[in-house]
Amino acid sequence: MTKLGLFNLMGLYDRNTSPASVLRTTVDTVKMAEDFGFDVAWFAEHHFTNHSICPSSLVMVAHCAAETTHIRLGPAVLALPFYEPLRLVQEAAFADLLTRGRLILGLGCGYQPYEFDRFRVDPNYRYQKMLETWDILEQGLTSGVVEYAGQFHRIPRTELSMRPFGLAMPEVFVASSHPEILARMATRGHTPFMSFGHRGLTAAQAFRDVIAERWEAGGGDAAHMPLAVQRYVYVTDNPDEARHAAQCVRDLARAAVPLSTAQPSKDGPFLRLMPLNDEPPLDNFLDNAVIGSASYCADKLAEELDSLRPTHLSCFMGFAGIGRRETLASLERFGCDVIPQLDGLVELRDMGLQDAA
Repeated sequence: MTKLGLFNLMGLYDRNTSPASVLRTTVDTVKMAEDFGFDVAWFAEHHFTNHSICPSSLVMVAHCAAETTHIRLGPAVLALPFYEPLRLVQEAAFADLLTRGRLILGLGCGYQPYEFDRFRVDPNYRYQKMLETWDILEQGLTSGVVEYAGQFHRIPRTELSMRPFGLAMPEVFVASSHPEILARMATRGHTPFMSFGHRGLTAAQAFRDVIAERWEAGGGDAAHMPLAVQRYVYVTDNPDEARHAAQCVRDLARAAVPLSTAQPSKDGPFLRLMPLNDEPPLDNFLDNAVIGSASYCADKLAEELDSLRPTHLSCFMGFAGIGRRETLASLERFGCDVIPQLDGLVELRDMGLQDAA
């Protein structure tokens, strides 16, 4: 059975879209996802461009903790090299307190050169810094005490007031295919988090195979490997709306180009998007994402779940460029019309679809 997540990038489309409206729509979609029995709501964090207005996923976790009752809440992901680890472990512990134990953690090492430059972090050491910060985070959350001596961080014995006796580590998802990081996931039973965005199922299967091979090399059993898969999903019967959603997916693919450079082309905080080299036709983006009628989306997701065998499906449904009404309508259609067709494939929380119907 696959658990469901809702991924929130919180992108800002243009100067006619207010950050306040993005925030309001995000909170409303999280509350609706809770009503439909989603297991977790994820919040991205990025910096210095319109790609996302959220610079702190733990702040969004804390905000949505007060707006919800049972859905789990988590960062996707905490880019660990950017954090002062002793501050991070306190904020994570406090977020767990605020959510009443509903915190779930997504961890990563960051990928945008512009962010590394602005935070004055050498990207050549991002994996090493991630692993050390991960050590400190785990130590503090599980023991209530941090004492650490590493290459990048040296911390004398320090007690945590909001977690004085330590607790179990929240469930951990990690966005990385790096062999050393996958080996650590395998030894601890954490979940790899993969996205194949605008690429099709064949590319996803190849990526899954790489992760499984490195998982096994790190000491894990590939046959029982947990896996989180993220997909672009938009439910509509309107062909024009479907093509517009595909254009938004294409914009996300185009944004990856400037975001991968040290000096992205921008107009203020807004990325300048240009067609990709050898960019495929729009129909390719439409076909490779999960965009269309409820029955089409259900069939496509069922095929992907059967092929990839994920334990978690993260649905990215709030594309920048799609209005509030359309975003909420798509999620409602997903909850009312797609989830019932996936019966036996997805697992809902106790206060799930039956209560929302």
